[in-house]
Amino acid sequence: MTGRIALSVLGLAALTVLGAAGCSEKEKPLQPVVRKVVPKEVAKAAEAPAPAGASAKAPAEELYNPKGKRDPFEPFIKTDRKASQSEMAAIPPLQRYDINELRFVGVIWTAKGARALVEDIEGKGYSVIVGTKIGRAGGVVTRITDGQLFVGEVSRETTGARVVREISLKLQIPGGQ
Repeated sequence: MTGRIALSVLGLAALTVLGAAGCSEKEKPLQPVVRKVVPKEVAKAAEAPAPAGASAKAPAEELYNPKGKRDPFEPFIKTDRKASQSEMAAIPPLQRYDINELRFVGVIWTAKGARALVEDIEGKGYSVIVGTKIGRAGGVVTRITDGQLFVGEVSRETTGARVVREISLKLQIPGGQ
């Protein structure tokens, strides 16, 4: 039993010594791993004494200054929405839509020839004659018959050859047929 008491007293003494060594009041400051090279002008300004009217406080930390920096929430591609709306207003209504967005809904026969009635996706109606520009791809109405409206679109192939593609819109009968 005396061996156990001696062992516990010895362990208690060791803990006391280790605890006292770890609780020292002053610790050595750690040396920086990398030292920055300071330009001479900055070093001289830091060593210069402060003016008499200046306070003895340490300089405040500089806050983030966004001047001259790109806004991270602004899109990369800038578009002027007002300009694009004014450009869109300059384009005639029938040239704002693709051909497949227009519906051929009727034909009017006059002494001067046929007029086709076309509706856009919003339900607005327009009358077109042969030679009217229609569609975004620069199509032109080439023929109007009783049941079809033909539009010719000019495009270029990869070889550079000019190709005229003819698109036909069929007459839409009420009821969606």
